[in-house]
Amino acid sequence: MNIPTHKQVVFFLELCRDFHFSQAAGRLGVAQPQLSRSIRELEAIVGERLFSREGRRVGLTSSGEVFLKEVYRLPAILSRAIQGARRAAAGEEAILRLGFLGALMGEDLLGVFDRFRREHPNTQLSLVDLPPVELARQVEVGELDGAFLGVRPSTLPAGLAYLEWKEEPLLACLPKGHALEGRKRLQVKDLKGETLVVLATRLAPSYREFLDDLFSAAGERIEEVRETNGSDAMLSMVVAGCGVALLPRSALRGAAERLSVVPLQGKGTRLREVFLYRPEARDEVSGLLKLLSRRSIV
Repeated sequence: MNIPTHKQVVFFLELCRDFHFSQAAGRLGVAQPQLSRSIRELEAIVGERLFSREGRRVGLTSSGEVFLKEVYRLPAILSRAIQGARRAAAGEEAILRLGFLGALMGEDLLGVFDRFRREHPNTQLSLVDLPPVELARQVEVGELDGAFLGVRPSTLPAGLAYLEWKEEPLLACLPKGHALEGRKRLQVKDLKGETLVVLATRLAPSYREFLDDLFSAAGERIEEVRETNGSDAMLSMVVAGCGVALLPRSALRGAAERLSVVPLQGKGTRLREVFLYRPEARDEVSGLLKLLSRRSIV
């Protein structure tokens, strides 16, 4: 049985970020024909089409959806293996396997990791950036000891617990020149009729439910959405004028200067971020839970 190469998997994952061949090729530093050829070779190995193509529109087939769900785990496995080998050689005894949502990797979370390392020098941190739905799944099955999520799952998987440790206000991220640019603050009703740029529901169902509830509480509903597969792609779409996004400041990073950002006010407009873990793994995460509890908003 032929096995896809590491390069083919990397090319596949990069294309899945925004389903745009030329942009993916640019990020990878290769010519677009090379990317296209690698994807065709991958599809030949799998024996199924992974991407649907209608003119310039690219998306995943049902086979591609399944393949994406599985291969998302490969970079994390490789990363843990490399980090584990290096840190074991340095004499570290324990391993704490944590997941996080890269969009929310701000100074607060970096500070948590730094403080934990200083307080627990013999514990090795193994970190992986994954979509929210995959983070919850890996904690549930024990592949991760815990995970940092932007929104608590509305339906918590059986056997999991969570700690709310941080709260951030939501910001309306607008393309430059937008009609709402320059306002000191906005309410949800001000976004009526706007196209909302969101993470794909299959990757972050809890965040989509959070947004739906936010609009419903204001007597509104989300009329049109543009889904994408990552926070970087969301910000790129806003900059390009494809819609507006609702994100905390920690998710903006280098894109803040290319956007117009206005605080969102009203009921439910603060994001309560959580740490998800299995109670039976409490011994493994006890040090981190104590650290987070000192910062907890609860």
